[in-house]
Amino acid sequence: MPPRPVALLLAVLAALPGPAVAAEGLPLTVLTERTGPAAAAGTPLANGLADYLTMLGRRDGGVGGVPLAVEECETGGEPARALACYEAATARGSIALVPASADAALALLPRLAGDRMPLVAAGYGPAAMARGDVFPWAFAPPATVWDGLGAALAHLSQDGSEGSPQGRSLAYLHRDSPAGREPVPVMRALAAEAGLAFRAYALPDAPDTGGSDPWRAARAADPDYVILDATAGLSGTPLRDAAAAGFPLNRVVTVGWTGEDDLLRPASGARDLTAKGLRVVNWHAPGDSFPAFDQIDLLVVDAGLSRTPKEENSGPLYNRGVYAGVILAEGIRNAQRLAGRARIDGPEMRRGLEAIDLDPVRWKELGLVGFARRLRLTCADHSGHRPATVQEWTGARWVQIGDEIPPPQALLTPHLDAVVAAQAERVAGETGTAGPAARASCAGSP
Repeated sequence: MPPRPVALLLAVLAALPGPAVAAEGLPLTVLTERTGPAAAAGTPLANGLADYLTMLGRRDGGVGGVPLAVEECETGGEPARALACYEAATARGSIALVPASADAALALLPRLAGDRMPLVAAGYGPAAMARGDVFPWAFAPPATVWDGLGAALAHLSQDGSEGSPQGRSLAYLHRDSPAGREPVPVMRALAAEAGLAFRAYALPDAPDTGGSDPWRAARAADPDYVILDATAGLSGTPLRDAAAAGFPLNRVVTVGWTGEDDLLRPASGARDLTAKGLRVVNWHAPGDSFPAFDQIDLLVVDAGLSRTPKEENSGPLYNRGVYAGVILAEGIRNAQRLAGRARIDGPEMRRGLEAIDLDPVRWKELGLVGFARRLRLTCADHSGHRPATVQEWTGARWVQIGDEIPPPQALLTPHLDAVVAAQAERVAGETGTAGPAARASCAGSP
């Protein structure tokens, strides 16, 4: 039982106005994947975001004195349901939307300009979403999927224990979906630049009835390096499947987490050391040793307002959800300041997101000192392309290994220009318009 002062505080908070006030708040829509093939990853991601925004509501009454009316819309990972959720979000006047997956982000990209809807995909945004000068309503902070994959490859190439990558081979495993397949050409190009033989393997959402097993096919090729791209979400238990196929998990680097937290902390309570040495690319710290997480525990988890068990509220995906909550809240604060009023709309929210400048002082003010590095967005840059860190599972916790790794922008930019042009052409075809053009207002923007 909590100490008496805490219990009293919780009782007072519980008596505060609830749904009636929220109904008058700033509308935000979060697409979720708590069900469907990627539910293991989608659930903690949604929980972290919900808990952070709920904490702001309980502690501060929302943002800028206005409650947040956050509505979750479950998609199950199905594009048709994501589109229906998006249409409901525009109908309710949402000032921003979180797409839940890279596939949903890609599918919704053509709709944004017509509806003036900011779309915020934190840590799993497809590469084209970084280009605010062409796609002004799409945001992919603090780095795109390509940035993370480039960092993973750079980490493997710089691993002194492996020697030079020249003449070695890379297996790249990804979801068999539009967003999952989208990075394959650029990964092939980056591998060639590093002197690596490259082969991609698509992981289907449903088992192949013909008996094909991508992990066993990859294991048969005996690659020197393995990158698992989980940014589009993965079904089932891909890391357990890798281990079953004979891959030592200390040879695997993941971009995005699969949601297999039980692999790290089995129900028996004994550490599963087969996962020791597994690595994940990340843009924020692991763990919950931050004042903001203490506030989440006190005001949300202990108050029975969270869908996350207390022992599970600091995993890689939960923390990614908290990061996304920070981005949304900072965008709202900036928008309120720039607009000169607390109740903002979608276009004002876009300007607020473009004004984000999360420096170390601001992270400290948020109770998250050391949680993440500085992030600055602009009119032209909707990502920030922040350096990544690689975190390794020790058998008991995640720890950072090595230094920060900046994304290989010099290598990625030519490919980004090409994919932006291709996406602009797709938008034009799907909307029957001339498609997005470079914003004159972004000329000279840093």
